[in-house]
Amino acid sequence: MRPMIWKFPPNKRDEIRQAYIKVGPNQPILDNYPFSSDKSHRRFQASWFKLFPSWLEYSIEDDAIYCFPCFLFAKEPSINTGSNAFIENGFRNWKKVNSEKECALLNHIGKGPNSFHHNVLKSCDDLMKQSQYIDRLFHKQTSEEIEKNRIRLGASIDCIRWLTFQSCAYRGHDKSQSSCNRGVKGMMVLATCGVSGMVCKLCFLKILHKHT
Repeated sequence: MRPMIWKFPPNKRDEIRQAYIKVGPNQPILDNYPFSSDKSHRRFQASWFKLFPSWLEYSIEDDAIYCFPCFLFAKEPSINTGSNAFIENGFRNWKKVNSEKECALLNHIGKGPNSFHHNVLKSCDDLMKQSQYIDRLFHKQTSEEIEKNRIRLGASIDCIRWLTFQSCAYRGHDKSQSSCNRGVKGMMVLATCGVSGMVCKLCFLKILHKHT
């Protein structure tokens, strides 16, 4: 039997819920499901998955059905649905499934939009939307950081090329009156223009600030 979500640390629950949602409800398709042990001699039907695809789960070990979103968001004690069967104990009274107005599955969903079942379905959607937004934001930030690193690397390579061409040391430069190469820094700025106008502008502003 899988552990209930409320047994995990609070700061881990949403992460666990997201992992469950990505996998989806457990809906095994068998050639034959076991008959119940009571006099009704009925059994679970795989066609019920098509009627309730977003939430109905079946456990082979328990020969019982569960509500996937209610399991994810139920709080201890799970009394919000009026029944713990679809959350922790499992429901297996098959004769109540096809009893029209008294159908246990329909009763579990509830008639109004504010039923516990409908609220947890919305919670599942909200949680995944939040997760997708964070993933998109992280991807965007990562892409921007990669592009900035490329610009920095390209500028550094071109600066090194110019310094090598001018036979200058990589660190420091000569600004004495007798120097034949007093403008190494300016040449480095011009070199970066081929990489990025933004880099060139930033370097130019820094040089301008120092001489004003």
